[in-house]
Amino acid sequence: MNLLSFEDAWIFLGIKYAENEAQDYYAGLVGNFYYINHSMPGYEQFITAYNKLLYLSVINKAENRIPVSEFGNVIYLNGLAKSTPATQPREMAEIIFAELKPYKLKSACRQSPLSAEEYAVAIKMYLEKNNHINA
Repeated sequence: MNLLSFEDAWIFLGIKYAENEAQDYYAGLVGNFYYINHSMPGYEQFITAYNKLLYLSVINKAENRIPVSEFGNVIYLNGLAKSTPATQPREMAEIIFAELKPYKLKSACRQSPLSAEEYAVAIKMYLEKNNHINA
């Protein structure tokens, strides 16, 4: 049995926040991870969560981005209804985790929207854009 975790909710929320990224989608996505939890998931952690979320049908598979499904939007809106204007991003991830927790996964798929190298490039792009390292 694959149980959902806070990390899955954190990554889902980052995906939700990245919905409207127009350029450099994956750099924006990892930026959202940092914004929510002041850290970035490693590649394996990201892919594990991605596959759980895909299997649960809260996200969809697409080229060059990870869209949130209708069911995923319901999960998000339920969480949003339980938040307040003072809710911090990490607290929102905790609320989303509470929404996801009742769902159990009998298995998980093994798919990837990008390679480990592409994920590393997205992190580097985010860090360069935000002056965390020199270009």
